[in-house]
Parts: sequence; structure tokens; C-alpha cells
Amino acid sequence: MSYVHTTDSLEDEQAAAVTALAGAAREHDGVAPLSEQVLLRVRHGSAAGASRFHLLYEEDGSGRRTLSGFGFAERAAGEPDSAEFVVAPEHRRRGHGSALLRSLREDAPAEGVRVWAHGRLPGAAALAGSAGLRQVRGLRKMRLRLRGEPGRPAPELPAPMFSNTVAERLTIRPFKVGSDEDAWLKVNAAAFADHPEQGGITLEDLRQREAEDWFDPNGLFVAEDSATGALAGFHWTKTHADGAGLTGGEPVGEVYVVGVDPAWQGTGLGRVLTLVGLHHLRERGLPWVLLYVDEDNRAAVRLYESLGFTVWDVDVMYEVG
Repeated sequence: MSYVHTTDSLEDEQAAAVTALAGAAREHDGVAPLSEQVLLRVRHGSAAGASRFHLLYEEDGSGRRTLSGFGFAERAAGEPDSAEFVVAPEHRRRGHGSALLRSLREDAPAEGVRVWAHGRLPGAAALAGSAGLRQVRGLRKMRLRLRGEPGRPAPELPAPMFSNTVAERLTIRPFKVGSDEDAWLKVNAAAFADHPEQGGITLEDLRQREAEDWFDPNGLFVAEDSATGALAGFHWTKTHADGAGLTGGEPVGEVYVVGVDPAWQGTGLGRVLTLVGLHHLRERGLPWVLLYVDEDNRAAVRLYESLGFTVWDVDVMYEVG
């Protein structure tokens, strides 16, 4: 017998079981089934009413239960839930994916629910098709080789150069933990005002990321306006110690997020910040860098393509009827 238990918070034992399940699915599929944001919610929780956790258990005749699947929904007022779910590899083809999808849909507010599928996995595509889901968003996963190899030189990276007017006003420097948080949150919210997942990051969210093993303030570059002291933009880089599926375990880099204040858009600041981060990652000796970008963000896609990035995989968000 199987059933779904829905809750606003997880106990430590439940969080550990979900983390282990996600790790097993990533090892089996070669794709992380849950986003970083979801895993942070699993480990740290969230504000009351902001998240819903769906735990799918299988129970045998003796009453012993096993966590066989997990779903998560992020909730924001007036918006559809943003959800993700995963089924343990050894418990698939038993209808658990459909059960989690049904639970997420029935628990959603009047605005409904949208579900992310990470990577182009056959099982996810088949479930989406059978459930009549409609794609509403695509997130391209792109990559760029940073280090050459025999017969394949690494692409050239242009120097990060401002126009003279911009160069007179801006200084690019590493982030300062303990003093730059408020300024970073302000520019991040302005840059991603139409992007609720990124633009809604709070101080607590930021501090959780600062506490992660991968966080390095020397890889978070901010552009400071010398006239006002405000931040005009930033490029946050990240290093994946496990290779993120690009290598057999050698660390690789990521263009984690690039943000530019609307007042500075059109000045070339985004390109300069991107290049500063790419040169930083190359100087660390990393062989690859990856990034995620919305398919609809044509300006960003063109920028990354101009620097040599190519599409590696795609995450898809589906609307659930």
C-alpha cells in the first residue's frame, strides 16, 4: 500500500531521507531531480505557509514504511505553486509519479500548480504526455569549455572592458560578507523584479547560501557605483566539486547568477561582469563552466552564445490542468 503525507515542515529524519532519495535519483539518472532551492528548503525549512512537502510512503504488511517519492511546492500569494517531485529509482513504474502529481494538484491554491522537470528524461516526458501537461517555460542549461585539450583548444575569452564613461563610475570587487548583504539584496530584487524565484531571495536565503560549502565570496563579484556607493550589478560564480555531470568528478564552474540594476542595463555591464567571472573560473584551472538561462530571455541567450556557450540540456516547467 502507498500513500502521500502532506506537511508544512519536515522533521530531521524526514529531511535526511529526502536528501538521500534525491542523491540516489541523481546518481541513477545523471540529473539532479531537485533544484538547489528545494534542497535548501528541505534542510532549513521556510516561512510559515510558504512551502508544502509531499512525502510518498510505501508500507508493507508489517507496518514498515519506506519513503518512495517526494514532492515540494513553493507558494506565493496570487501565483500558481511552483513544484518539483522525484520518485526513488527502485520504486518507479508503480504509479508514484502520478500520485505525487495528483497530490500537488489537489493541495494547490485556486491559481493551480506548475511543475519543473529537470533534464529531458524519458519517464518525465511520458508522465507529462499522459497527464496532458502543457509546457509554459523552458530553462536552457548551457556549457562552455574553459580549458583546452589535445586537438581542441579552449575558446578565447575577450577581456572584460567597460566604455570610458562607465569605467569612471564603477569598480568591480569581491563581495564582502557582513557588509554587502543589504546592498546585494536591493540590486538583486531590482534586477529580477519579474523573476519571483530569484528576485524574492531574502536575507535568510542569502545567509543559507553563504553557509554552504561551495560559497566563496571571492567568486561573487559586485560592481559598485563610486558616486553613490550602491551596487549596479553582480556576477555570482559557483564551483561544483562533483563535476555536475560534466566530468567524472573533477570540479567545474557555474555562472550562478548575473544581475544588473535596470538603471545600468544597456551599458554593457552584464557582459563585463560575465567575463570577469569566466576569467576567474578559468584562472582556477576548471575545465568547464555551465549556466542556466530562460529560453525567453533572448538578450541573455545571445550574450552567452556570443561567448561560445552551447545548449547541453533543458529543464521544462509544465502547467498542470
